[in-house]
Amino acid sequence: MTTDEHTRWNALEVREPDQVPAATPLSWQVAKLTDHADRLMNNLLPADFPHEVKRGTAGDALAALALRESIRRDVEHGRGTRVHEALLLGASWDEVARALDVEPDQARELLRRWAQGQRDLWLRNEAEGIRPFGLDADAHAAVLALCGRDDDEPPAPVAVEEADATEPVKESTRRYAEELRSNPGTASADGHTGWECEAGASLIVEASTPGPGKLGTHHGVIYACAGHRAAAVERITGAGYEVDPRPAPPGHRWNPWPCGHVTAHDTESLAALSQQQETGAER
Repeated sequence: MTTDEHTRWNALEVREPDQVPAATPLSWQVAKLTDHADRLMNNLLPADFPHEVKRGTAGDALAALALRESIRRDVEHGRGTRVHEALLLGASWDEVARALDVEPDQARELLRRWAQGQRDLWLRNEAEGIRPFGLDADAHAAVLALCGRDDDEPPAPVAVEEADATEPVKESTRRYAEELRSNPGTASADGHTGWECEAGASLIVEASTPGPGKLGTHHGVIYACAGHRAAAVERITGAGYEVDPRPAPPGHRWNPWPCGHVTAHDTESLAALSQQQETGAER
């Protein structure tokens, strides 16, 4: 997020959660909430308090309510992604349930709802004639298979070597990716992260924001090899988006996109995900 965006955010009057712009970092929202809460706390000071202070108004109380709701939605949106990630990294359902303070079957239902939302997103993209994101049929089935595990049975964690087992990038695919970057489409536009890598992308690292609706809003994706997973996650979270890294579906594994290729659905996310910057994970 840019300095200008931060300045506009500081000046923004928030009275409803939907007034919070998409991809606003949680840290910005918490800072604004703290300002309003501090003024409301000053209302507890005696009328003859010897120092000048700003006291809270109804506007501060409404802003605090709206910002708390916006923060709640942002945090809630990431639950399914984190459950999926924990399971893939070797956690058991018992462990996931304890982390959520729910029963294992409730945690499974949360993952099923998330998976259905991601599957619906894929199908919706296909119907709109754009490159689909979310879960294809095989990936959706793999998530549902995780729900069949016993409470105390940890799935085998996905090894980096296994996740990066892709075919080399075909020259025709490389040329097609370059052509897309040179000719922005109407529904999406393409760019590149700027890092140097000859590997094929074994991972799809999605950038999204909560709402509207159950599926949230998908803004873009970075195609990355396992070695650049951390760099892709850092790029997306640094831009203020929710991040969801997952193995590429089978069709993307035998004919992978070049590592570092970016597809975005709005100019802001294209600029944020494609910008040239140094990260410790680049090579």
